[in-house]
Amino acid sequence: MLISPSTRALWSLAAKNLFFPIFCRNCRERLLTEENGYFCPTCWEITERIEPPWCPRCGRPHTAMVGLGNRRNFLCSDCRDTPPDPIGRIYGTALYEGVIADAVQALKFEDKHRLAGPLGETMTQFAATWMDLAGYDLLVPVPLHRVRQRERGYNQSTLLAEACEGAFPNAHVCEALKRIRPTRTQSTLAGVKRAENVRGAFAALGDGFENQRILLIDDVVTSGGTVIECARALMRAKAQSVDVLAVALVEHRAARNR
Repeated sequence: MLISPSTRALWSLAAKNLFFPIFCRNCRERLLTEENGYFCPTCWEITERIEPPWCPRCGRPHTAMVGLGNRRNFLCSDCRDTPPDPIGRIYGTALYEGVIADAVQALKFEDKHRLAGPLGETMTQFAATWMDLAGYDLLVPVPLHRVRQRERGYNQSTLLAEACEGAFPNAHVCEALKRIRPTRTQSTLAGVKRAENVRGAFAALGDGFENQRILLIDDVVTSGGTVIECARALMRAKAQSVDVLAVALVEHRAARNR
């Protein structure tokens, strides 16, 4: 009797679940599918996503307005008080907390490449709902320095860009933006030291960015210093525009203290 590939796959999955069970990293429920591999569907889906109203510059939600029926986007107080930067808009699918934060950290620091798939799908779903998918020519991952990438073995932003590339019909992944000097990990720094740490750390190689509408892809945007420096390098290379799409955004300190 011939056994179909789909039936063999189901038997293989059943055997894995029997002898090598896996559990949700958040609630410890047993996972019965390989769709995610680290989080159960419930924990993954109930994690709150960013929805309007949000700041059209930094992308962070106006938390006090959520649920009140106001979907109009407007500048937050932090962005009103700072001069414009080279980035048109920053988009983030969720705040950097809970399951999303755990997933990003696992992808970034625990070599869990497989999480690029569900995280990329989250970015794709967000983009399909709230962004102009046809409005970009290049998806540019925020680069690691070659020494750090050699140590880690991969760039998590490249994995995310590749995972959501299919959602943007006119764009392809381009890795010609380079980090030309090593920098300290941004999460270990605060305030102006973040900006100083990445100042002049990036260069756009070649002439392939001229007149291109670019979407920078990153895992987490905290203060914005890294993506701003990337955008400056791209604008020096004569890019037409630069937006940012990240898995998660870290809330402004003022919002966290409310």
